[in-house]
Amino acid sequence: MRTNAVQIVANTISRTFGSTRALVDVSVTLDGGAIHALVGENGAGKSTLLKILGGAERPDAGVMTIDGAPYAPASLGEAVAHGVGLVFQEITINTSLTVAENILVGQLRRFRRGGLLTERAMARRAQELLDSFSADISVNRPLASLDLGQWKCIEIARALSTRPRAIFFDESTAFLNHREVDVVLTAMRALKSQGLAVAFVSHHLAEVGAIADRLTILKDGHKVGDFEAGELDREEIQSRMVGRDMSKGIYPPRGERADGPAVLSLHGVGAGPRLAPLSLTVRQGEIVGVAGLKGAGGERLLEVVAGVERIRSGEIRIGSHTGAARSPAEGWQKGVAYLPGDRTAEGAIVGASVLDNLVMARPPRRGPWFDRRRAGELASNMIARLRIKTASVRAPMTSLSGGNLQKVVLGKCLAAEPRLLLLNNPTRGVDVGARLEIYRSLRESAAKGLAILLVSEDLNELIGLSDRILVMRAGTVTAEIEDPSRATEDALIRHMT
Repeated sequence: MRTNAVQIVANTISRTFGSTRALVDVSVTLDGGAIHALVGENGAGKSTLLKILGGAERPDAGVMTIDGAPYAPASLGEAVAHGVGLVFQEITINTSLTVAENILVGQLRRFRRGGLLTERAMARRAQELLDSFSADISVNRPLASLDLGQWKCIEIARALSTRPRAIFFDESTAFLNHREVDVVLTAMRALKSQGLAVAFVSHHLAEVGAIADRLTILKDGHKVGDFEAGELDREEIQSRMVGRDMSKGIYPPRGERADGPAVLSLHGVGAGPRLAPLSLTVRQGEIVGVAGLKGAGGERLLEVVAGVERIRSGEIRIGSHTGAARSPAEGWQKGVAYLPGDRTAEGAIVGASVLDNLVMARPPRRGPWFDRRRAGELASNMIARLRIKTASVRAPMTSLSGGNLQKVVLGKCLAAEPRLLLLNNPTRGVDVGARLEIYRSLRESAAKGLAILLVSEDLNELIGLSDRILVMRAGTVTAEIEDPSRATEDALIRHMT
């Protein structure tokens, strides 16, 4: 691996997609031996800038240099040839290959002898790459036994196999839990210590504060400014990202403690090894958060209540109705709205319009017919309520940013006027501006009597939004935090582990 420090300079970079100006005269300098964060709302241009630096996109205008020499990669391969690696948000692991084969997939020809792969040499090289940034992964481990953070480390090792001097991460922690994120952040620190220029895009300012040496803030395709680590606090960063004062934080104030009737009651409900028999209650107007490591049982709990999974024991009551939903459709009929963790695969029909997605859970009808006028009114009202940025109600979902797509999925749930709302990581991959609107809407809905059960890997979100927090481990509730305003991330982690 090259260890001589590198400097990459991008000057007045511009990029337009149709009528959208993604970047406007943006300049940035990345130095070897430093970690540089790019932050901003969805659509600010940060991922576009990183992809241009990494060869995945080409700019319309502007110039780039590496150590003063011209740098204009037309592809990822050309960027690699210049010593630049790019790690994407999406997992690119091929589960039919071994750990070593995934790491060296682009270089298998080097390890062929007489048409056969020399597996021992491959394993040795792959292990060297993993050990170079203390990944603590054996190439002999089956892929299925590794978590997403470890898979991301395999992708990092793959990028390092080309001996880069710079490596960029495009929202590579977006779908990881906090323990998996720690694995990736530790890897970034190791790469920095070896003299590589490291840049990353993240919506999680806790990550930025933990590892970034400097940061560049973007808004609507323009650069707001460059700042050193510690120069701005979290609220100041958020304020510059969204263009308004964020000194009061992003979480709406809690109302009086909910003491209404129980909307959801579980008594000894179990669903196999991932959900041991447990009991809990969510009251009208209450937001109950669920914390836990991946596989602790929170997602399984939501699936059971939503009717995605069948219970094996116990009793579920929703309002005055006894009995678990036998399907998601029956769950919606019982007044249970479910926002799943994968918004594009499970929560939305991305090939349909914004209107179609907003009204699909409870289509308005006039007699036996679909009422298009009422559907348009309902969709327009929800767009205004959640401040969804869209060209029109008829715009395709593919035209929306990630944050606005998530708002549509939430709007679909709220438009059904449920009595119970189940949320699985509702702000995953969502910028601070969209989070503000989502949090505001959830708190307003709770104030009107909606019961909310929230599973989130964002511990700050659980602390800031919940009226109570249940901590799960190994399929059961191990602790209950009655006053989240007094809780800390460290305290939750202690209960979770």
